[in-house]
Amino acid sequence: MIRLVDNKRLDMTNEEHDLYEKICNSYPKGKDLFRGLFETDSDGVIIFLIPPEREFSMEVVMFLQNLMLQQHLRRIYNEHNAALVELKSLKKTIEAALPKS
Repeated sequence: MIRLVDNKRLDMTNEEHDLYEKICNSYPKGKDLFRGLFETDSDGVIIFLIPPEREFSMEVVMFLQNLMLQQHLRRIYNEHNAALVELKSLKKTIEAALPKS
């Protein structure tokens, strides 16, 4: 689901968003800790992590690294599964076109 973090679209599961909220609530001005640390694509997937130039929390950096990894793995698995469905369909079509022996 697309959420707004640092005025950027960010694709997060409900569990990831809950953890984001937990991190934010554990620091005064917790949402500010995420400011300027990442860039996303139009789908809300983190494509680049920016090294912090001010005070930061390793918890935030590790969360963003993990989120980026999970987003890319979800994308890879979705593309892989779609390719498998297409290949299975193509296999059935080819098998149906072959003469029965």
